[in-house]
Amino acid sequence: MQAIDQIVNSAGKTYYMSGGNVPCPVVFRGPNGAASGVGAQHSQDYAAWYGSIPGLKVVSPWSAEDCKGLLKAAIR
Repeated sequence: MQAIDQIVNSAGKTYYMSGGNVPCPVVFRGPNGAASGVGAQHSQDYAAWYGSIPGLKVVSPWSAEDCKGLLKAAIR
């Protein structure tokens, strides 16, 4: 939650605010959804919300193989 401002207002908007002159290629990886032993404030899934932010692209891999391929493609 503490990085939401930087992700949404900096990484997501830099390209558009610069008129396309400053790309901001960055990969964020984070857990989503419920997990054993964590409180309600730590088990939210923000993927859909992040997906509605202009400039951000969200992927949700199904398997470890999908995750590896998507991460490698995003870094390239």
